[in-house]
Amino acid sequence: MSCSLMTDSWTVSVHTNIADISPEDWDRCAGMDNPYVRHCHLLALEESGIASPENGFHPRHILMRDRKNKAVAAAPAYLKDHSEGELGIDLGLALAHSRVAGSYYPKLQVEVPMTPISGPRLLVHAAVDEDEARGALLVALRQQAKKDGASSVQVTYMTAPEWEATDAAGFLKTEGNAYIWRNSGNESFEDVLASMHKRGRVKVRRERKKVASEGLTYKQFTGANITAELVAPFYDLYAATYHRNETELWHNRAYFEHIFRSMPEALDITFAYQGGDPIAMQLSFLGEDMLFAQHWGQSADIRFLLFELGTYQTIESAIRLGIPAINFGTTGQYKAERGIGMEPAYHSLWFRSEDFREISEMGLKRKRAAAEKERAIETSRLPYKMTAAEGGGE
Repeated sequence: MSCSLMTDSWTVSVHTNIADISPEDWDRCAGMDNPYVRHCHLLALEESGIASPENGFHPRHILMRDRKNKAVAAAPAYLKDHSEGELGIDLGLALAHSRVAGSYYPKLQVEVPMTPISGPRLLVHAAVDEDEARGALLVALRQQAKKDGASSVQVTYMTAPEWEATDAAGFLKTEGNAYIWRNSGNESFEDVLASMHKRGRVKVRRERKKVASEGLTYKQFTGANITAELVAPFYDLYAATYHRNETELWHNRAYFEHIFRSMPEALDITFAYQGGDPIAMQLSFLGEDMLFAQHWGQSADIRFLLFELGTYQTIESAIRLGIPAINFGTTGQYKAERGIGMEPAYHSLWFRSEDFREISEMGLKRKRAAAEKERAIETSRLPYKMTAAEGGGE
């Protein structure tokens, strides 16, 4: 850990392990609205070995304190030897940087490791001026990048206000996309269907009917009902999906054991059973205003079960819980035609090399244009009725 004076009002410390920061100090800045940036979740990622130096994640967490030694702002940051878990945000930049300015890695990444889901990244206590604190955090991050010899500071999957703050601080802005469902006054899933055009309703009902014919049963687990005994069947289903797709697991069993134990109140798990045996599961994280449908697993080959459990029942859960929106992640083109819209995901990058700035700016602008085009295409695939002014109807 190293410390240096930031401003006349605040000091900054840089921590090489989230465990070196007390949960009270960190969560005072992070709040409890978003489960991913809570201390216990970052601790799970680090203690499970996912976000570890052995895996190319070297923590550089920023914590700022006021004159009374109260924590006022923080940022989860990692010096990284790779770009894993980011889904191509900086695709192509590493090679270009090596040609123009030298080694691209390490880079200083402000993120929740292996979690490409939007949320706050520049964490500020409610009583503190957000603009001033965010600006100070970005200064501290640039200073740390220089100290570590990092090529850049990259803030990924942040909120829109944070994105604007990075712009004011001289970062280059770019965009990706995420599938977001928002409740427009629906009180039941039938209301959702009623808002769709006929073709969309028929499609959804046909898929749900097909899954219902399999005679499956479902059980939901939340809060105190999430126990250590659930880890084994959950992880077996999680791993089976990755193995079937011949892809590398992003999270290990130790991570799930940790979050099941340390933050069950922020989790919502549904298992599907066939003949008493668990054959599929869906895990969502619960935020104050957003449900995050992140982890899915299936061992049986039942057509449309992914849509039933991972989409339709998740929407039903959000309506029942009174949560107005669901983040369904960044991938899955099947989602639009089942009523899940697409919205921007915000990223910003700052490079130490001035020579590389112009080159990277052109590339990032192209990515923004591509993201905008993708959103337009996905919006056109949504199954909702158009208004009369749009020339729509049944």
